[in-house]
Amino acid sequence: MKRKILPAIAVVTVITLLGSIGIAFSQNETYPCETCPMTVGPDALAHLKVTDGNGTTHYVECIGCALKLLKTYDTIHIETYCDWYGPDYPITADISQHGAISNINPLTALLLVGGGCTGNRVAYNQSAADALLANGFSQYTMMQQPLPTNTNVTTIAKRALTFAPIDTTTETPQSPLVPILLVAVAVAVIGLSIVAYKKIKH
Repeated sequence: MKRKILPAIAVVTVITLLGSIGIAFSQNETYPCETCPMTVGPDALAHLKVTDGNGTTHYVECIGCALKLLKTYDTIHIETYCDWYGPDYPITADISQHGAISNINPLTALLLVGGGCTGNRVAYNQSAADALLANGFSQYTMMQQPLPTNTNVTTIAKRALTFAPIDTTTETPQSPLVPILLVAVAVAVIGLSIVAYKKIKH
């Protein structure tokens, strides 16, 4: 009986160890950010989930990096949460046409642009934005550093719109004088033709 129990215990022990190793590796999984030189670690992976229109996952370090994907991808879907209130206050953004069309939930969500990954924050509403401006970060913020004094507060939709292509083609308005001149020329030609005909007839 002991001979049967010992191998079983060994198998269970090996499986447990392998599982623990797998969990440890997954917890330390990192990826290069797709739009900046930083490395996307477990905190960023938990804080920010981004997919494109085909459902492909993209790895980015902050909300600002996520929006920069609009330079390459027509459509992106962002799932994150408030940097002040935490995971209980989720924020989602469905953005298409390289930033021209945005559907943000909640509509009160704001983006704090502090000049880079360490200074970018997302807030659930104006109260959360004010708290982040005053304190710089909370226990839920990935980059726990003070915000610069020139931090810009804007909506996600407005920021996304800066990546939308600008239509530079302009239609040259036609001057109203052109058709008037054409009519005048036509009348003159007809008048001269009538005069010439009368002279020939006489």
